[in-house]
Parts: sequence; structure tokens; C-alpha cells
Amino acid sequence: MAKSLRFIHCGDLHLGSPFHDIAKVDERWQRIVGKAPMRAFQKIVQIAIDKKVHAVLVTGDVYTSADHNLTAQLDYVRLLHKLAQNDIEVFMVTGNHDPLEAWKAKVPFPPNVHLFGSETVEKYPLVVEGETVATVYGQSYAKSEQRDNLAWKFSRSSEDHYAIGMLHTQVGSNQSPYAPCTLTDLKETGMDYWALGHVHAHQILCEKPYIVYAGNPQGLDVTETGPRGCYYVEVGPYGTTDVTFMDTSIVRWETVDISIDTIESVSELREAVRFAKEKLRQKIGKPTFLTVNFTGAGSMYQVLNNPEATNYWIDSWREEEQGKYAFVMVERLRNMAQPKINLVERSKLPDTVGDYLNVSDKIGQLPDDDKVKALREILAQRPEFERLGTYGRTISDARLLEAFEKAKWLGMQKLLEDKRG
Repeated sequence: MAKSLRFIHCGDLHLGSPFHDIAKVDERWQRIVGKAPMRAFQKIVQIAIDKKVHAVLVTGDVYTSADHNLTAQLDYVRLLHKLAQNDIEVFMVTGNHDPLEAWKAKVPFPPNVHLFGSETVEKYPLVVEGETVATVYGQSYAKSEQRDNLAWKFSRSSEDHYAIGMLHTQVGSNQSPYAPCTLTDLKETGMDYWALGHVHAHQILCEKPYIVYAGNPQGLDVTETGPRGCYYVEVGPYGTTDVTFMDTSIVRWETVDISIDTIESVSELREAVRFAKEKLRQKIGKPTFLTVNFTGAGSMYQVLNNPEATNYWIDSWREEEQGKYAFVMVERLRNMAQPKINLVERSKLPDTVGDYLNVSDKIGQLPDDDKVKALREILAQRPEFERLGTYGRTISDARLLEAFEKAKWLGMQKLLEDKRG
């Protein structure tokens, strides 16, 4: 390859997807927050223009098909035209949220866009100044589920100077409905760079060859914390590859842990939250929705279990942020702390609290797999479990273990209060 190559790898744009369960913010910023995914993609397009890249790779889930958001599709095509005006090629595969059958609006793409089909792996040349510098391979989803291992269908041609594979896939999960495959499957195709979509956290799974999830350009909820963006890739004349992550998020979701070990009053607790907010504001410098996890063990445990008090604090913290550009909005408080008590000694007492602690301790000492099994059996026996429906059946192991830890301490606290009463 006589020429260098520059491209952007992005995916999981989810244009038009709303944020869920967020606090009300100043009207002045509602428009920005509400269109954060689209503004993040606008950033990607501007980076592509500024870096004078030759191509932008989009690895699926441009929007969420359940919404059939026509405005999002129109905005997306408008930005593709902007890339076309700057002679930037776009290579695109679809994923589980935007399979080919879901593009009902049929908004025509500009001629710089190469959309891969779903029947088989297709390939397109990437031409720079009249020379083919790379070959891009890809296959789209026809429907929202793709249980076949599509990676097995990819194979690099011996004539390729540099080969790029594009796929929306769940790596490492054989039972996934999202084109499951393994790292070995991807390596054996001979690609020089794998541009992957589906996983929202950006990560480089392998460097020889590069196997990369770009993640999503904008976090969508409290679980998607930290920087979000795309990868800028430079390929030298002899195939050397440099990969750089670019943060494109408009709004950040963050989590902070605050220990209550040494906190003895409500004023100290609220000041600890304010200090954490200011630290994040200086570090991030953009709108942020914050989850505060209280940890440790201390006298504030009982206060934190009072929803009237915590809701009042959240409202007051939100009022402090109104009108600020780089707001840090406390979205929720989670009491992951414990009461200050000697469990070993308390469990020895022959009463309901002691019995309760002994039973919970037996479950707590089990290995995680056995603990999850025991908790699911207990949950299934509860009559209210049926009312949870699909939600109850899809509760993750991590969520179940977290709920057990919180319930253990909360149950003990309630029993202690009943005894005092």
C-alpha cells in the first residue's frame, strides 16, 4: 500500500433515542440533552472532516427500530450528505436495532454510502486518489435476531493490501441472538482490522489483528458511565495501525462512591456529596447525571433509608444546578452501606434478629453461583414473583446479588426497630 489511510470507526448511534428517568433540567439545556445522541454523531462527522479521513465506518444500530424515528433517519442522511460533500466514503452495516427490514422510511442515501446486504458477506474497495488502499468486508442483519455465526463467512482475499471487517456481533457468547462468534473466529478471517458494533462500551479486544468495539458515541442511561465516542484510525503505507479513542459525548453519566464510615451528621453527608459534585464538574466540564452510592458502615445508614429525607436532598441539589452549563445533576442515591453493628456478637443473641442474621449469613457465605441459585429458588417461591412477569425472569445475577445485600441490612434494621417499638 503506497498511501496512508485514515478512517473513523463508530456504531450504536441510537439516534433519536430519548433519555429515560432523568431529572428535569433547565429549559435552556433541554434541547441539547434531548438530542444528545444526534449531537454526538454531529461531533463524529466534524472530527472526520477535520481529520480529513477517507472513510467513516458505521457498525449498526443507527437508530432504534421500535421507535421508527423518521426525524432521526432524516437527520442521519443529512449528515451523510455532509460527509459526501467532503469526499468521505461511508461504509455501513445494520444491527439488531436497525435491521434492513426496519428502514421503513426508505430515505435514499447519498452515493458515498455503501450499505452491506444481509444475504452474504459483501466487499467494497476503499479508493484513495485512484488507488485501492483497502478492502472493506461486511454483512448486515435482515431481522432483529441473527443467530448464525457470521464471522465464519468472512475470508480475506490474498490480493487485499489492507482488509477491514465490519460486523454487529456479540463476541464470546455462543448462545447470543446477535451474530455470536469468538475471538479466534475473527482472527482466522485474516482481517487487519475488525470494526465491531453491538457492545456499548468501547474496548480493544485484540491488537494483532485489531479487533475493536467503538462503543456508543453517547451514553443513554445510568449504566453507561464514562467517556463515550469513536475511534480514529491511521494506517501507514506498510500497514502499521494507530488507534485513538475520541470522546464525543454531549452528556455524561457518572457514578461516585461515598463512604459513611466517618460521617456523623446530615450536614457532613450533604457536604460530601457537594464536594464530589464539584470535583466531577472540574474534571468533566460538561452536563453530567450522577448516581451516588453510599458505602461503608456508619450511623447515617438509617437516615439514608428515609425516602422523604433523600428526596428532599435530591431536589435541593437539583435546584443548585439550574442554569449551569456544566451541571452535575444528582439523579439517584443508592444506599449500599451497612449499619454500624458487630454482626458476629449480634448474631449470637437468641432472638429474631439473631436468627435472621444466621440465616442470611448462611446464604451470604455461599459461592456466587450457588448463592444466585438459592436466591432464584427463594424468589420463585414468592407469590408476588408471578406479578413481575418478564422483568422477574430477566433479573441479572448482579442485580439479584446487589438486592440481597441491601435486603439483608434493611431487614435487620426493620427487625431492630420492631423490637424497640
